[in-house]
Amino acid sequence: MSPLHNIFTANPPANEHEILLIEQTMAIHLPEEYKNVLKESNGFSLMNGVLIYGTEEIMERNETWEVKEYAKGYLAIGDDGGGMVFLMSLEKEACQVFVVDVGDMNPQHAILVSSHLNRWLQEGFLD
Repeated sequence: MSPLHNIFTANPPANEHEILLIEQTMAIHLPEEYKNVLKESNGFSLMNGVLIYGTEEIMERNETWEVKEYAKGYLAIGDDGGGMVFLMSLEKEACQVFVVDVGDMNPQHAILVSSHLNRWLQEGFLD
């Protein structure tokens, strides 16, 4: 079953060029797990307000949240629409998803949401 079966709205899949452009522009390597999600849907939202960023939002959101400064080594991949941001490590094989308050982007204060992004998506953002 698709890991995105619980979505409210979804974008068409991202292509390799869109993903590479983000990596080059942001001077990072996206986690493979997150790239796989983008290749299925280039961003999506749920009825409960959860938003997983696509290539069009990710750069702006990471700049807005000042992730590079306050959560160095992490990437904001989404938010809950209520002041909480979902983070993933910038390590290539990273799978874990953390949540942190936008007012305190320190990864040491983040809470583990799921040990595996795809499982979290398949389970409807429950863990």
